[in-house]
Amino acid sequence: MDPLPSEDVLCNKYQISKITVKKALEDLKNEGYILRIKRKGTFVNFQKRQTDDGTNFKIGKKTIAFIVPDIEDVFVSEIYSGIETIASKNGYEVITFSSTKIPERENANIEFLVESDIKGAIIFPYWGRFNVLQILKLKKKNFPFVLIDRYFRDVSTNMVVVDNFQGAYKAVKYLVKIGHTKIAHIMGVDCTANEDRFEGYRSALEEAEIPFNSSLVKKIQPFETEGSLRFEPDDVGGYNEAKILFSQKEKPTAVFAGNDYIALGCYKAAKELKRKIPQDLSIIGFDDLKFASNLEVPLTTVKQPKYEIGSKACEVLMKKITRQGKVEKIVLPTELIIRESSKGLKNSIKEPTKKGKK
Repeated sequence: MDPLPSEDVLCNKYQISKITVKKALEDLKNEGYILRIKRKGTFVNFQKRQTDDGTNFKIGKKTIAFIVPDIEDVFVSEIYSGIETIASKNGYEVITFSSTKIPERENANIEFLVESDIKGAIIFPYWGRFNVLQILKLKKKNFPFVLIDRYFRDVSTNMVVVDNFQGAYKAVKYLVKIGHTKIAHIMGVDCTANEDRFEGYRSALEEAEIPFNSSLVKKIQPFETEGSLRFEPDDVGGYNEAKILFSQKEKPTAVFAGNDYIALGCYKAAKELKRKIPQDLSIIGFDDLKFASNLEVPLTTVKQPKYEIGSKACEVLMKKITRQGKVEKIVLPTELIIRESSKGLKNSIKEPTKKGKK
């Protein structure tokens, strides 16, 4: 009898976290399906291959999946906390599949759901329409799932997102209010979230009667690794596009970054080109990740309710697993958190929004 592969091998093979592997193996051991023998390894217990009612054991008996672009992303980890809380209350375990930001791997993870005994899934689509066919397969099979953060405009699915348009609109409106007119925008990857943020940016400029200037808008460019196109990490893309912005003839006095990682790249480019924040350049991000308030110049940003995204998505999924109700589309509000990275060009600034913690 050969031992099972090591935890590291299982993590790499199935692109899941070590915590998930440890929990799964511990549960299997407690239920008698595997044996752990000191200094020899972990083995399948062939004397218990059936459940108490005589049916074959299936790993996904009370399991839901969380499919993400990158398990190490702090944005993802906060969403996971919300999911795990609701799943646990309902007696479900959560298994996490990471695509390591490779779209083809994400497709494989989604297709695995149909073949597995997993009861439902919360899916964070990587970018654009790369996996729309896999999503349509899930719909055809009536597999319960909820999309978060991003969705497909022409495919009716359960989803939990934030109001990206309003979040971007509030950020740019604030920059206008404090005197900026040359406001740049660095967009993230192709997806509904970033498209809506771009529209919010344009709407705020239009309302302020500031002409749209395409030279002040940049988009993260892909790079190839492991035979696949990737757009991450965003701080690298943010740095590259910010350097172009800061070096061109018409330079912005403010940047609305598509997310906090892009904003971090802007900080690096500004420092390299000796542009001081906020004296020479105001920057606003999007997400309010944990590092945003701890930067040397704390970042003004649009806060997403990350925990609530996860908890709401899991609540919806629990209902869909039991075939309850119609398709649900939940849009959560955002909040502008003002910190030191945004400074007005006018002497008087009235009615500041909520002050963030340093």
